[in-house]
Amino acid sequence: MINNQNVNVYPEIERSGFPFRLISATYGIAGPKTPIIQRTNYECCTVEFIFEGRGFLEINGFSFAPGPDSIYILHKNSNHRYWPDFADPWKKIFFVIDGEFMEEIFRAYRFENVYHLPGCGQLRGYFDEMMQLGNDTDSIHSHASIIFHKILGEANGILHGAEQALPDDVARLKKMLDSGTEEKVNLGDLCLKLHRSSAHMVRCFKSYLGITPYDYLMQKKVEAARLLLHHSYLSIKEIAARLKFSDQYYFSNYFKRKTGVSPQKYRLKTRQ
Repeated sequence: MINNQNVNVYPEIERSGFPFRLISATYGIAGPKTPIIQRTNYECCTVEFIFEGRGFLEINGFSFAPGPDSIYILHKNSNHRYWPDFADPWKKIFFVIDGEFMEEIFRAYRFENVYHLPGCGQLRGYFDEMMQLGNDTDSIHSHASIIFHKILGEANGILHGAEQALPDDVARLKKMLDSGTEEKVNLGDLCLKLHRSSAHMVRCFKSYLGITPYDYLMQKKVEAARLLLHHSYLSIKEIAARLKFSDQYYFSNYFKRKTGVSPQKYRLKTRQ
């Protein structure tokens, strides 16, 4: 289960009061038995920062696999479900908010349809700051709105600056790998298209993205496998073939090594 420590719940404000409300802020530590959390037409908004571990999020038809230093947003009125990675359960700090000013800030930064933002380690301090707010009814919500505004302002820079920060050859290789989850990919062949050596591209790719091209591709294949296991009726053998694993046994072993459960158990767990 989720162990919520140091839960701060804040007082309600009158409808005529400040148009931003901080409802609660807390730390959450997931365990192996943490259930899937599912909501329809969510009545408020939750913003979560993962500082350890990993998990999975499905929201409004999109799927993500947030990891360390990621932020994900459960928007107001969204339909969503999320759960921790069984092999590496996430540890999070998050806050719940509501109000017209919250919605206006989302619109101002065009974040209404942004659900997941990786590479946000520098924003952790704002979440800690939200946790440390006192219980002064007159100022708690205005202070929280300032912190939230700072988070979205810097997140906006991360979101729109991330792709531009990649060198052209790294960005092109990433795009090739993103489209290669159902292909047999040979890194040497891709590097030839880029007129770069494999050693150079592995070094540059890892320098900018923190992961080797091979591990990045396999991560994308595992993410695709999760979606197919949950949303399709393909057999394990068919999924292995579709994602170009050598056979279903290698696929099953690799999937279990990365997620902590077999494909069969994962399918059963996510369809409960």
